[in-house]
Amino acid sequence: MKKTESTIEKLNGLIARDKEFDKQKYHNAKLLLKIYRDVVWRVEDALCELDNQAYQFGGRRISELIDYLAFDFDEGVDKNKIEAKLTNMSETKCIIDIIDKALIRLKNYPNNGELYYEIISKQYILKYRYTESEILDTINIERTMFYRRKKEAINLIGVILWGYILPQLQEYWSNADLSLDFA
Repeated sequence: MKKTESTIEKLNGLIARDKEFDKQKYHNAKLLLKIYRDVVWRVEDALCELDNQAYQFGGRRISELIDYLAFDFDEGVDKNKIEAKLTNMSETKCIIDIIDKALIRLKNYPNNGELYYEIISKQYILKYRYTESEILDTINIERTMFYRRKKEAINLIGVILWGYILPQLQEYWSNADLSLDFA
């Protein structure tokens, strides 16, 4: 019985710790969420531009463009510019994937996770931003409770990102063998 109580106490402590307000994580998470929609739009726009460039090179697929750059490079094309654009898009996609993982964890959070997810997605993630009135009508809560839950959701997304996902990635990359052996 005592072991069960200590396990429950530990779980309650973890949940309470997750809900503790961390000013820096909150601030960073809010800034990240504010730019998320624009970043996704820019990546989509860059993909369309790359697709147009691939079409100009005679191929309809990005992979054909990459093959062209790797093997059949034409002197009139700025290879470094296209490579830099592809690298930048790849890095941005990784950041978007990290945020998406955090959103999934937020949605699955045991206390108000679905509500937090709805607030964050409607306010920051979806292509067309909901107005505050639309969000209030959709989730059916009062304005003061909305602000409280929104603050909790942003704080929790910060905790998820900087407390769980990013440290796991850092550990993975520090333990991964990143040496390339071409022999």
